[in-house]
Amino acid sequence: MNSRLLFAALTLLTASILTVDSSRGQGLVGGFGHYSRTASASIPDIGEYSASLGFRKYINSFTSYQFPDPEQPQLDPISRLEWPWEQTAGVVKLGYVTNGFGFGIDFASTLFLPSFLKAQDSDWEDPNNPGQKTTFSEGKAKPRMWTFDGNVAVNIPSMTILKAVAGYRAQQFSFTYTDVLQGTIWDEDTQTYRPVAVFDFLPGAVIEFTEYYKHWYGGGILSAGLDLGLLAEALASWQLFLRFQGDYAYVKANNLDFHILRTPGPRFTAETTTGSSWHINLTTELRLSERFAFCLEGDFMRICTRGSHHWTEPGTDRSWDGAKVWSEQKYLTASGLLAF
Repeated sequence: MNSRLLFAALTLLTASILTVDSSRGQGLVGGFGHYSRTASASIPDIGEYSASLGFRKYINSFTSYQFPDPEQPQLDPISRLEWPWEQTAGVVKLGYVTNGFGFGIDFASTLFLPSFLKAQDSDWEDPNNPGQKTTFSEGKAKPRMWTFDGNVAVNIPSMTILKAVAGYRAQQFSFTYTDVLQGTIWDEDTQTYRPVAVFDFLPGAVIEFTEYYKHWYGGGILSAGLDLGLLAEALASWQLFLRFQGDYAYVKANNLDFHILRTPGPRFTAETTTGSSWHINLTTELRLSERFAFCLEGDFMRICTRGSHHWTEPGTDRSWDGAKVWSEQKYLTASGLLAF
């Protein structure tokens, strides 16, 4: 519900600005605040090529996966792992624009490793009471990540404020589950509940986990410019541009989970899933001169995929369906743009 309200608010905000000054804006291209050279003469030419450098702060983002018990289908899930991150990443963007066409690249990678969020591992092991969580653990997540986005945007004839966009995203998120406190009310040997919960502390690295997402997406971009000189004469040399992008993607996801302490080892589990994602982005660009601009953007993405779970260890190699992998990603980015 909150994400729907956010989507509606961003759409209304963009629509209101487009109404104020839609005759001036020719459209942000490729998601990098770059404008068509056919823009109104009142909009200064900022060059065909652009490069920007900035910081990206993730906010309460996560990727998770779960899978069922193949022998007892009522245990769905039997296990779920949740991996959060709120890292700060460095961002590099490159853009090119010409009449009616634009191309952009966005690459981000973790800058600061410390994280205060905890990863969680939950199990539901009682087949007679599948809604009862029986085992729970929590530990340091130690997240690392990188993302890549390449896209092409083209003008839509007779619609100066709207562009079509298509692109490819690749994402990798890695975690080390460390210094884990685990509690259980389930006795695996007797398949009964324990009279008292048992807690164990597992020092050091317990799990190494990596999730990969690949997105092939298409969508649209609404954009417009506002001459700040209309608001105050002192701001006549500055201009404000806004861009709202929405897109939908086909997603392939793969993960690998190395259970370091499990015996017999080594034990690996992996999910292979497909599904979709939807994504919205609101970017504001404050153009301070013909060559330099300051950009601020907010971004939200939701991914949901389903597929198979694969379990391997010495003497065991099994796969079954029913796995679910999903993610929610939110961030703010601040960057400086140089055009030439």
